[in-house]
Amino acid sequence: MKRFAIFISLHLFLFLLVIAYQAQAEEDEWEVRSFHDMIIASVPGEIVHGDKLRFILKKGNCRSLNVLFSFLTFNVPNEIHKLEGKRIPIKTNEERIMNTADIVVVSPALNNRAHFVMLTSPKSYELGNFSDEIMEAYNSSKIFSIELMNDKEFEVEKYFDVTSNEWNLERYPEKISEAYDLCIGSENIDKYVS
Repeated sequence: MKRFAIFISLHLFLFLLVIAYQAQAEEDEWEVRSFHDMIIASVPGEIVHGDKLRFILKKGNCRSLNVLFSFLTFNVPNEIHKLEGKRIPIKTNEERIMNTADIVVVSPALNNRAHFVMLTSPKSYELGNFSDEIMEAYNSSKIFSIELMNDKEFEVEKYFDVTSNEWNLERYPEKISEAYDLCIGSENIDKYVS
């Protein structure tokens, strides 16, 4: 009977540990951090977890926001690095917010069997207006998606095996507020340090 009680207790403990870990992992999906002269709020993708959507506030101009996102691809043609600096068409929740992206970096991963392709919006956005628009788009479908698109000069399937991803933005308002507070706090600190 004592062994049975220990057995049940051990399994109950492990069960609770797994549940607590999963709850923590879900809670910690978003990350807000300071990096050099930027504050970055990021969330991992729902389709490809390693593909992050990043919202960037620049210290000294906290009301302006840039969007950066990545796509991992296992399609690795020899000329994949030639994509750097190119502007490609994208579709975001039916093209309501952004419709093109600039490829800024192509970086090898997994011993050159894959590449991370980092893309950015070609312009900055006013934080309040962008936040209203992205949450309106998100709330209509409860997902924010980006799909890489073809045009006459770019064949997306040649370079990308997964051409779209989705992100859960349920906590965006809270996390972008946290990033903004960190950004304006950094501005005040920098004034006193200089």
